[in-house]
Amino acid sequence: MLDANKTLSKESQLFLENLRLYLFSSGKKTEEVEDIMEELAAHLFEAERNDKSVEHIIGRSPKEYMKLLSDEMSFDYTGSLKYILIILFGASSYLIIDKALNGGIEFSVLELIGYPLAGLLSIVVYMISFRYMASHKLSMVKQSVLLSALGLISIALFAGVIIISGMYSTSFMKFDNTGNVIAVIVAISIFISLSIWSKTWVLIIIPILLFGPALILDSTDFQENVKQVLSTVITMLGIMLYCGITLKKIKNV
Repeated sequence: MLDANKTLSKESQLFLENLRLYLFSSGKKTEEVEDIMEELAAHLFEAERNDKSVEHIIGRSPKEYMKLLSDEMSFDYTGSLKYILIILFGASSYLIIDKALNGGIEFSVLELIGYPLAGLLSIVVYMISFRYMASHKLSMVKQSVLLSALGLISIALFAGVIIISGMYSTSFMKFDNTGNVIAVIVAISIFISLSIWSKTWVLIIIPILLFGPALILDSTDFQENVKQVLSTVITMLGIMLYCGITLKKIKNV
């Protein structure tokens, strides 16, 4: 597939990228998706040699083909559950470290129920949105707006849990100093394990960008509101820089 992809037109490469995203976000097995990508890339390569378009090979519009192909493939319950648990464990690790650095780890009943529900709902919203992005031709501006909206929705869900829990709930689980230390060690271990498993530094770099600036600025003499603003700005710039470097590497592959 790699040899074929190098000589495929931009239209065909974009179609394959969108199809992969559509199938992955529809919960299909990775192995089956890659097999389809390899077979389809070969067909597209041969078609382009004969001056035929993507629509000629798939026999319909890309959107219709994606849906038809997805409907014919079985849902990967085991694989989807694995990725959902990985995401939830990762998000929980972020939350544990954040609480440990801001007064200690403490949870209410509403938080123990609300955070997992907010996480699951965020995952569902992202999957639906990714399928929409893959099956529709969106400009870079519209894609950026949609991704920003998704981020705001996730933030709003978790912020809602925090607000409601603070208004109507009391502490249910509170860790002592030893418990805080052990929980943070476990959270860091999860980050490292997930990074090794996924073969990426993102799960280590993002926590550093999220919590590092605040920890460093806490040792300065700046006023509290200045510290918060600087911490937020440094974190956002760091994440944007990391995303930009990552995208550049992907395009150069």
